[in-house]
Amino acid sequence: MSIVAPILLAAAMAADAPPIRTAAELHALPNDAFAQGRAFEITGTVALALYDRHFLLIDDTGGAYVKRDDGVTVSPGDVVRVAGIAKYGRDHERMLEGRTTVRIDTTNPPAAIDANAENLVRGDFDWRLVRVKGRVRDAFRDEIDPRWCYLVLNCDTHIIYAAIHEPEIAKHRPASLIDAVVSARGVCRPTSGGRRFFLGRHIAMSGFSDITMLERAPDNPFDAPILEDINQMQPGSVLCMKRHRAIGTVIAVWHGDRFLIETDSGRLVRAEVAEGSSLPAFGEGVEVVGFPVTDLYRVNLSRAIFRQAKTVPRHHTIQDVVPEDILKDPDGKTKIMTEYHGRTIRICGFVRSLPPPENSNGRVNVECGDYVVPVDVSACPESMNDIGPGTELAITGTCIFDTSDWYPSAPFPRIDEFLLVVRRPDDVKVISIPPWWTSAVLFIVIGSLFAALGVIAIWNRMLNRVIEHRTRELAKERFAKEGANLKVEERTRLAVELHDNIAQNLTGISLQLDAAQLAAEEDPNSVMPYLETARRKMQNCRENLRNCLWDLRSRAFEERGLADAIRKTIEPHTDGAEIQINMDIQCRELSDNAIHAVLCIIRELVVNATRHGEAKHISISGRLDESGMAFEVADDGIGFDPSNRPGMSSGHFGLQGISERVRRLGGTFDISSAPGEGTTATLKHLTPEP
Repeated sequence: MSIVAPILLAAAMAADAPPIRTAAELHALPNDAFAQGRAFEITGTVALALYDRHFLLIDDTGGAYVKRDDGVTVSPGDVVRVAGIAKYGRDHERMLEGRTTVRIDTTNPPAAIDANAENLVRGDFDWRLVRVKGRVRDAFRDEIDPRWCYLVLNCDTHIIYAAIHEPEIAKHRPASLIDAVVSARGVCRPTSGGRRFFLGRHIAMSGFSDITMLERAPDNPFDAPILEDINQMQPGSVLCMKRHRAIGTVIAVWHGDRFLIETDSGRLVRAEVAEGSSLPAFGEGVEVVGFPVTDLYRVNLSRAIFRQAKTVPRHHTIQDVVPEDILKDPDGKTKIMTEYHGRTIRICGFVRSLPPPENSNGRVNVECGDYVVPVDVSACPESMNDIGPGTELAITGTCIFDTSDWYPSAPFPRIDEFLLVVRRPDDVKVISIPPWWTSAVLFIVIGSLFAALGVIAIWNRMLNRVIEHRTRELAKERFAKEGANLKVEERTRLAVELHDNIAQNLTGISLQLDAAQLAAEEDPNSVMPYLETARRKMQNCRENLRNCLWDLRSRAFEERGLADAIRKTIEPHTDGAEIQINMDIQCRELSDNAIHAVLCIIRELVVNATRHGEAKHISISGRLDESGMAFEVADDGIGFDPSNRPGMSSGHFGLQGISERVRRLGGTFDISSAPGEGTTATLKHLTPEP
């Protein structure tokens, strides 16, 4: 079944369902019903006509947000019947898409509900016509869609946004509403209708006519109470205050939008101006007015404006400090000494990084011992002229602990950063400059050398072409010769292997069969020992032939480490036993013959341990030093008596084969074992390049 069929089936089922008749039914629908689309037919009164054919419809059970598609114009007070499809809007907002609108009657528009901020943000008035009272903390045009204006209302410690769709927004001067107490009438929308997805519950209004002035903003914004008159109060109460002002001397300017003033009484106030606003200069007397905010250390001002004022600057003594004085207590434990905020301090350190020319944040990183201190020079960037990385500086400035503002859901704001703010150009003194032999000079020298080498390389290339042409043929001949030598060496090794194992075993089998024939003539009962020995020799011959064929196909020689080559070689013979390999020998340290011999020896020992010793755990270790290679293979099998071990006469050739390989490598071979105590085979003084 195609993916289209379930969708069509769901749409048909939704169309067959009875239409929604009330706003309460609309809001009670589950999400999947909206996802599929659901027919509705609601009769109610238009409470508010909004932008682009949107309106709020109120019935006895609640409110519904409708977008008309039929071109019918409605006004507040119209009693209408709207039919269409209930579905999710563009931004996953529940809405009614009205296909047909029929005007039934006209009556008085529904009255707005007086709502407090607590109930509004809790969702008690979603899709209802409400009236909210608050003080305007800010008013601005949306940079995404300039037809929209937003008012920031301070309502009982809650910030509520009021959205106004007004194409001719300039003539209304929204900024004139700042600090006024207003009543905003509109729809409480639980979700955003634009791209501000996390705007939260806000008030959507039809225009500035829905705003009622309750208390005008002062004609003179500086006609505001003095901030110093504020005594201890709750943080939430600070956010409800109207504009306040402070008078003092600027002691720091940083971040492009903040400055710190010190009042005549010694109080510190941080002022944050609106984006794009100008900033005062260090040492300037100013009168600042803005909305109070708090970081729980002090009361500051946001959305601030300022003007010049006469003040008496306080004298500051310069304190020579190191970062440990500010970031640790006298016992050396981590502790931020916030009493340094606003003090004039001096630090010494090396410049580690400078802001790029296109970056205007004016932030320089200075290394002071174990700390890197950010230094803000945005107020006087000329102080860093002709200063490069590695320069040792003595920097005087104002110590700042930049702290986040408090808001109700965060009881303890964080100190964002500790930084030093340079006040004027002479605050930066050069102690020493880096040596002329810097990394930049080194790069220039290296570049020049590379250029010279490039010229030489071109010249050499021209000379080498003739040599390459002449040596190419010699190289081909040499490669062919080396390849032939490798083939001969491999054939020789294989011939020796076949001769020493298979040929000798076949000869032994032939002799045992001859002996059996002679014994049969004398005593038929004496034939079986000879036949049993011949059978074992034949089995050993078959195993050796199988191992030779496996060696031809195996890629164990391609492994870097001998441990990996051993693991790959013994893998088909472990019979479920746990193998532990401990050695650090690289294959490049051994000749191919030595590697082959070691792999064959260890394979034979592992086969003996699993097949005859019934071992469950086998440990293989090895080393390579001045005395040669040494290996040890230990198992936890049933063990045996080494003095009475079976030999070639009884058809057992494994240990004899190991002894012969060890002898070719010039080493020694020893076996330690006892019945019931496992077996340990030790090989020493093996030559890595026989």
